[in-house]
Amino acid sequence: MMKKPMFILLDGTNGSNPMVKSTRSIHSNHSKKLNKNDFLNEVNLPSLLKCCGILNSPSDNDNEKNDNPNVALLSTTCITYCNLKTNMTVYWFAFPALAPRPGCGIGYSSTTINNNTDPHQRRLVDEWGTRACRTLVKSFHTFRVLQEKEEVMMDSNVNGNVDGSGNNSSVWCPPFFLLLPSTIIMDGESSERKMKCLPLNKNTYDSLTNEEKESVIFGFVDPNTTPASATSSNNNDGIMPNAVGWTLRNLVAYLSLRLGLGGCDRTFLSYRSPFLRRIALSEEKESVNESMDDNNEDCAMQDDSYENVNGQDQDGDNNDDAGVGGSLLLDIAIPLACDYQWPAASTSEASTTSGKNNMSCYKCVGWELNKNNKPGPRSIDLRPLVSPAHLSRQANDLNLRLMKWRALPSLDVEKLSQMKVLLLGAGTLGCGVARTLLGWGIRRITFVDSGRVSYSNPVRQSLFGVADCANGGKFKAVAAAESLVTVAGPDVKSEGVVLTIPMPGHSFGKGKDGGVDETEAVRRDVERLHGLIEDSDVVFLLTDTRESRWLPTVMALATETPLINAALGLDSWLVMRHGPPSSALSSMSATTATTTKNSSQIQRLGCYFCSDIVAPENSTRDRTLDQQCTVTRPGLAPIAASMATELMVAMYHHPLGHCAPAPERKRDNNSGAYAPVDDGTDASSSALGRLPHQIRGTVVTYTMMTPTIPAFPSCTACATPVVEEYRKGGFDFVQCVCCDDEDGSYLEKVSGLDSFREEAARKVDECLDWDDDEEEEEE
Repeated sequence: MMKKPMFILLDGTNGSNPMVKSTRSIHSNHSKKLNKNDFLNEVNLPSLLKCCGILNSPSDNDNEKNDNPNVALLSTTCITYCNLKTNMTVYWFAFPALAPRPGCGIGYSSTTINNNTDPHQRRLVDEWGTRACRTLVKSFHTFRVLQEKEEVMMDSNVNGNVDGSGNNSSVWCPPFFLLLPSTIIMDGESSERKMKCLPLNKNTYDSLTNEEKESVIFGFVDPNTTPASATSSNNNDGIMPNAVGWTLRNLVAYLSLRLGLGGCDRTFLSYRSPFLRRIALSEEKESVNESMDDNNEDCAMQDDSYENVNGQDQDGDNNDDAGVGGSLLLDIAIPLACDYQWPAASTSEASTTSGKNNMSCYKCVGWELNKNNKPGPRSIDLRPLVSPAHLSRQANDLNLRLMKWRALPSLDVEKLSQMKVLLLGAGTLGCGVARTLLGWGIRRITFVDSGRVSYSNPVRQSLFGVADCANGGKFKAVAAAESLVTVAGPDVKSEGVVLTIPMPGHSFGKGKDGGVDETEAVRRDVERLHGLIEDSDVVFLLTDTRESRWLPTVMALATETPLINAALGLDSWLVMRHGPPSSALSSMSATTATTTKNSSQIQRLGCYFCSDIVAPENSTRDRTLDQQCTVTRPGLAPIAASMATELMVAMYHHPLGHCAPAPERKRDNNSGAYAPVDDGTDASSSALGRLPHQIRGTVVTYTMMTPTIPAFPSCTACATPVVEEYRKGGFDFVQCVCCDDEDGSYLEKVSGLDSFREEAARKVDECLDWDDDEEEEEE
């Protein structure tokens, strides 16, 4: 018995399906498994394609009844490499097809009708009409059933199943067939037309009459099921013809090499139906028996006519083409058999083997293209199916996918997943921000902190446990990074960096040995911190003291890295985004000029220090231990951490990113009004809502406000002279600021704050002098 191939595009099942008989197996499919990925480069790809079934077809001296092109013409080849450690599979499929020599390829014939050139691609419904399309569907359906019935009977003879019921069998779809479009039987004055579908093989073709051989149409079920459009059936208007499935290549080669039709013009049917389904043979048993009892020599289904008269059928639904109206009739010139024999075999091979059976004389193509549209293997990651880490990630990202699907189609989940976030501070705020970042799908997080976990931390800082406090406590940065992996799985790329941030007013390098070692250690910390900020997509400033925020603010401006600041008070909290440097705003002006009414109103947003009129200094000096500790109501940290993360995500969904302006303030607006919806008209509006500069909240009155503070030109942190001085001096500038013995006078001088105070004092004195003169005149 001839084994059946798996016609994947149409059948969609294999031998493991209970609807398929266990005796059936896939034939002409070849798989080569590699032990190493490098072996792929050593595989002789052309030799693997020589398994093309048509080259293994029986010769003329063999038993012709075993000739089954349905098997021979649909061979497949697959190379696979499975890495069981990483659960990655590399595969490369090939669908071998014989290729004629260059210049002798498959082309359309030059058939003429009524002295007019006939389109070589003609839609079936335009050529035959809808009635003939319905007749064809019925005929092909019965042909499928009868072919399966014949196979079942052969199975019963082999396996001893006398009744040949085939209750567990399903009808498959023969990929190739012969179609006799019309047969007229005269009986007195009556006549009827039949449409015959016959199996494609040499015996069936030889049994046809000469007239039938001239009119027979060679049909193939096209893997390209897209119906041909009505306008593309005629390419005389310069419209590209419809693409035809690869199976046509081997069918044409079969007709040339096996049936001897090389050099002839023949008509082919590209059968395209969206309704091909598996058919349970038990449901078709009665109709099959009736067809066989009627002694029909074919699987004909009768119909009065398939002629299309003036574009309409004589009866029935004119628009019902049974889904096959988009099939194509193709007029093709079949290449000669000798055109397939290339490249020529060597002299030694030619002397020992016949040209017809020498596979080296034939060229096969068919290796599929990879995702880059180039010949090469593809890969598939099976880890989501077997790895708990990937299953965890998919489950964690479910909320994001639902948000994108239901409410936020512009949500860029992929961009968030690739972000690198730096958290300066691994305390209460750092733990809260890190957990919220995980909820947004951000998994590349770095902590910077020099403190250790104490027994007072776990109840307020969600990434620590009591075990982290033992033996003096783990470093907070390291413990937080490890905890994130425990919470969200090994897919999280988290790192803890133990590092002390140099601060103004905290001098160093004044030990007995001149502080050389300490100075070098601080230098390394400064360089490491600068590199971390420069390599990050966004920085969260979450430290305890005010002065510890100065150097990261300057570094973020120098590297143009977005920075989100969060701070806590006893019963209030602050979240703000620092404005970009002036250089970034200048490049943004051209873009914002088209979206804002007056581009001159664009201003640089202030930083955390823009409201100060003094340089930052040591805030812990002369303070008791309880005064040095951060005392805050426990509910503030989660609120501030969530607000900071939401502000960052919204900022990255704005077209201008961290250069986005603050919301416009209008006099007729009530800033305290409840407004849960953003109309999108404000320049600060992003896909997730408006982007305020600051968010200040309190739990005393349970209110929030969103003020906008412009940048202070003489700010000790974000003033242009300060940033430029850091860019020039680097660590030397930091050392001068931190080791200033005059309580910030150096930094005030660089920023221009001292000049600003002098000017302000002079203005005040002028006002006071004016008031004294007025009083003297009144007296």
